[in-house]
Amino acid sequence: MEETARKAFIMDHDEFVRLSLNKILRKYGFEVEEFEDFSQLEGRKKEIEAGMILADVGNQNLERWSPFLKKWNDRFILMTPLVADELMPCLEKTGICHVLKKPVEPKALRKVIRKISFPNGEKPLSSGKKGKG
Repeated sequence: MEETARKAFIMDHDEFVRLSLNKILRKYGFEVEEFEDFSQLEGRKKEIEAGMILADVGNQNLERWSPFLKKWNDRFILMTPLVADELMPCLEKTGICHVLKKPVEPKALRKVIRKISFPNGEKPLSSGKKGKG
């Protein structure tokens, strides 16, 4: 039985951010793909279920893509330069539960990835120790 590679999808206008996240995520064992618009992820349910989405998205796009984000909220990590109070109601409305402040620090990203439930109870970034981790 062929195993689906765990994918990470990145959307950010800043090339440096994409490059650094790409490098970090590959180190963590993800196959990385960049995208420019959420419409590019439609019809890719299996890949998203086996992975996650990291995106820097403005308020307008959060509202526009709300149905999509609600569907994938447990797999979606919002990256934002400011975690402003006025943004929080919008985030709660769309069901976004993972938010990282930019610039994204590898340790913070690692912590969020560990909170995501992957298929088959798979735990990415495990410490390598046997038993509960």
